[in-house]
Amino acid sequence: MKIKTAWGIQSFLLCFLFNLALGALIFHMADRGLDALNQWISPLTGAGASALPEDLRTALGGFGTFVVEARGYLMPLLGALTAAITFLLWLVVFLAGGRQIRRAGERTALSSVPEVESRGAEVAQP
Repeated sequence: MKIKTAWGIQSFLLCFLFNLALGALIFHMADRGLDALNQWISPLTGAGASALPEDLRTALGGFGTFVVEARGYLMPLLGALTAAITFLLWLVVFLAGGRQIRRAGERTALSSVPEVESRGAEVAQP
């Protein structure tokens, strides 16, 4: 049972680190994209904007507000999605690895791996 516990911890940490890096990359790209949209809209809706029709100015102002709000919700959304995907990926990897551990034990005719005894028993007395 110790091998399955070690495999569970190791596989979770690997899935967590992989998805953390992937989530950070997606967050960085999405944040840059939303920042670019915000910079593109700002001159059109700012104080020195050219004479735009009122309807267009209202639409662009609403879009600018949407971009700012989307940037605010980006981190919680990606955090929740990354956590859910990490759990699902870990579950699949853990179950597949557990099945392989069981098959390897059956092939070697071991029902469980022998535990290492205390270090004091290994040292020969002079």
